[in-house]
Amino acid sequence: MIETLPPATAPATDPAVVQRRHYVTLLFSDLSRSTELAGAMEAEQYAALLSMLRIAYQETVPRWGGSIVRVQGDGLLAMFGHPVPHEEAGRRAVEAALALHRAVGRLAPRLPPGFALQLHTGIHAGLVLIGDGDIERGRFELMGTVPNIAARLSDAAGPHEIVVSDETLGPARRFFGAGAPSMLTVKGRDAPILVYRIGSQAETLAGVQARSRKQAPLVGRQAEFERLARALDAACAGAPAGVEVAGPPGIGKTRLVEEFLHHAHQRDCRVLRGSCDSGLGTAPLQPFRQMMQSLGTAELPARPHAFAAAFERLAAEQPLVLFIDDWQWADDASHQVLAGIQRQAGLRLLVVLTRRVVGSAAAPATPGFDAVTLAPLGQATAAEAVAAYLPGADPFVVAQICARAGGNPLFIEELCHSAAHGDSGRLAPPPSPAGWINQLIESRVHGLAAPLVDMLRTAAVIGNTVPAWLLARITGHAPDSPLLRELAEQDFLFPGEHAGTLRFKHGVTRDVVYASVGLLQRQWLHLRIAVALMQQAQGGGAEDAEALALHFGAGGDPALEAHYAELAGDRALAVSALDRARAHFHAALAALERGELVGERALRWVDIVERLAMVCMFEPERGQIALAERAVGLAQRHGDLGRVARARHWLGCVHYALGEPRLAIRHGEQALREAEAAGDAPLATQVVASLGEAHTAAGRYQRAARLLDRAIEVKRSHRSGRRTNVGLAYSLVCRGVVLGDQGRFGAAAECFDQAQECIVGLTHQIGTSIEGWRAAVLLWQGRWEAAHQAATTSARIAETTRSLWQLSVARAIGGYAEWMLRRDPAAIEGLVAVTDWVLPRDSGLFRSLNHGWLAEGLQQLGRPEEARRHALLALQRGRREDRIGLAMAARAMARAAHAAGQHAAAQRQLAFAYRVAQARGSAHERAVTQLAEAELAAASGDGSRARALLDQAEAAFDTMEMGWHLEQVQRLSAQI
Repeated sequence: MIETLPPATAPATDPAVVQRRHYVTLLFSDLSRSTELAGAMEAEQYAALLSMLRIAYQETVPRWGGSIVRVQGDGLLAMFGHPVPHEEAGRRAVEAALALHRAVGRLAPRLPPGFALQLHTGIHAGLVLIGDGDIERGRFELMGTVPNIAARLSDAAGPHEIVVSDETLGPARRFFGAGAPSMLTVKGRDAPILVYRIGSQAETLAGVQARSRKQAPLVGRQAEFERLARALDAACAGAPAGVEVAGPPGIGKTRLVEEFLHHAHQRDCRVLRGSCDSGLGTAPLQPFRQMMQSLGTAELPARPHAFAAAFERLAAEQPLVLFIDDWQWADDASHQVLAGIQRQAGLRLLVVLTRRVVGSAAAPATPGFDAVTLAPLGQATAAEAVAAYLPGADPFVVAQICARAGGNPLFIEELCHSAAHGDSGRLAPPPSPAGWINQLIESRVHGLAAPLVDMLRTAAVIGNTVPAWLLARITGHAPDSPLLRELAEQDFLFPGEHAGTLRFKHGVTRDVVYASVGLLQRQWLHLRIAVALMQQAQGGGAEDAEALALHFGAGGDPALEAHYAELAGDRALAVSALDRARAHFHAALAALERGELVGERALRWVDIVERLAMVCMFEPERGQIALAERAVGLAQRHGDLGRVARARHWLGCVHYALGEPRLAIRHGEQALREAEAAGDAPLATQVVASLGEAHTAAGRYQRAARLLDRAIEVKRSHRSGRRTNVGLAYSLVCRGVVLGDQGRFGAAAECFDQAQECIVGLTHQIGTSIEGWRAAVLLWQGRWEAAHQAATTSARIAETTRSLWQLSVARAIGGYAEWMLRRDPAAIEGLVAVTDWVLPRDSGLFRSLNHGWLAEGLQQLGRPEEARRHALLALQRGRREDRIGLAMAARAMARAAHAAGQHAAAQRQLAFAYRVAQARGSAHERAVTQLAEAELAAASGDGSRARALLDQAEAAFDTMEMGWHLEQVQRLSAQI
């Protein structure tokens, strides 16, 4: 139990030290070559120059909604998005930087020869802790990494150059003539930052509005596109029309219209664009001025009706489309122009507006316009969009992005963008929302009343899915509270999938709101939530170990976090939720490490590592090696020989799962000696089985068979039949692999059937291995349809247990079976994709199979360079004793060499394939290699050699019941 319950009221804050979290954009500007310039000028002259700079700073920054934090010498730090958050703070900061560079360039002090006034600027956005400043710290004190990163970006900028991070600018990059992005390594940031370098003379919207950046294909908006196309048909026929595309930020309004405008260009329509801005000092008639400027009009009309007349003349020349983005910010004069346009009759004119709406606001607000209201993308369409941005992404990444984006196309795009530039293909943890998204969301939250903000922040601390009773317990507001109805109308929270729950519309929104909660308040809320959950469980409710682990951990109680995380991990492992089990075990270990690992605490840490290693057997991760090695060391330090043996055994198992059988055997043999010395017979049997599995992976079948048979006999004698016997099942699977590779396919099938009988009750992750290896052995036998069916079953179980590695194996087997059945190139492309899912991990058991299949398939498709690459990858795996795909890769290279007229090289590759088959004792590999050699002999005109080889292969295929291969022998025999 908790010794000290959190107080009922939030922790008090010292009024003298007011600090709040805010998402802001920071601008750092410095004068280029300032040190040299100061040394070349008299002190009074340089002081006068600094005064001129400060005046320029003070006159320029506020015009773009920024606040000057401090001016130190010639350097400026300015902040955008505070005290009032603004969704376009990043764009405003860049506009301000451009204006600053121009203003400083116009200054005319007397400078020494060879000098010019030039600024260099860095801009970065993120979460900062803002406190009151003083004479030393400036107007505000900013804490966090964002100020340092902005300063480093400024250092990286050249004279007259602005370096802005991509996560700051986001879609606003379309407003500037930015060049190609580049990666920049910045001190204080682990991963490089994607940045744009913008010259001081960069074009703004007027110059780039006709240019759109490259985008993925438009998905899920076909019906809306057709409505726009029909309106254009009517306009081209002389019936002027208007369409207003409405929806919340990021729903894809501009993206849809961009696609439509491209269609209008193809129909030979003139397209004029403009946008409305909420920025300070925006000129009246802004969108229509932009349209006229794009035509090169030197003198703009002075009155609204003159714009309408100008557009009438243009529509008489050719069909005209006027597009105005963000119409919700239009000024009164622009509304007058639009009204004047609508009064025109018989014009070949279409007006398209986009307008933002929030929550359940109805559309349209513009009379006379057809309303096209965009809804969030459905699950299938969202997945299609992710696939367009991240080709080849694994299904778990796709599902994670879809869940966090909540059907918002812009969130989907940016999360994909973040994932594509991350360190790995997987999102674990998922990428943080870009700075501009944070500011967009915070600007929406800022518009809520204070009670709504408090309610929203409490919900965010609870989680993405919020039990209504829990929110009511913490806030005192019932589920039917007007506050909750308002949050639903504002599109923040909505009823969850299960009765009595609420859910954030977008997971990204929850993340941003959560991060904005101060540390002390957040910890206080987490502890209050944990107490409420415990009270609910004591009152007869179900104990939610996963939620308790999360809230005690975030609330600052590592002891209870470790307890509940361990419990949650065990429960997740029991139901084969591998991803959740792995996450909870890691959390439990981290919580225990916050104290000294001695005594029972250390031994508990060792025991948790062992359970984490069980997960690693089905979802390997290289970081587990260091944990297992540390577990061995801790067990040795405490003199517990039994635990030493178990920890070393699991260290060997991790190496096995990572595709390193040599190391697995070394650690396994030592663990066996230690288990026998400790008198732990059950563990010794388990180690014997693991050693048999490792020898199987290394292709040492004679030794593997003896060990596996010994372990199977003992495990069968102790089997109760009341629960799934994972160890016995996997030993039988490996025995089936040995038998299958030796060509004893009937005996192998019996092993797989017996392994399947070991599963009791619910779906278990071992089922993936059973059906996956059944499928692989069926491939060796040439039974493509049966292999495809078994691989499909294996993939279904892997998806349920969320094992990416096992899913990759199952999909690869199924892909190769599909290729052999139908010779569809798409099957090989799918095999490439699933191999790429796990390729960055440099790990995984029997990965040489994937490369062998790809070497063969790509060679047959006429893609020899790619085939050679995968053959080399198979060879690399072979050097780590993963030899199971080597013979196949060698045969593919033999065919490639023969096709290129390199007959000696082809024979060397075939000889290598024979050696690999002999080392494994693989009857089917030897026979298939004989068939391949016969094909090449026949192609070279050596009929007698080909017939002799075919006779040997035919006899072997007949004995092993390899019907498909027998047909190939007969076909080739008929051709000789």
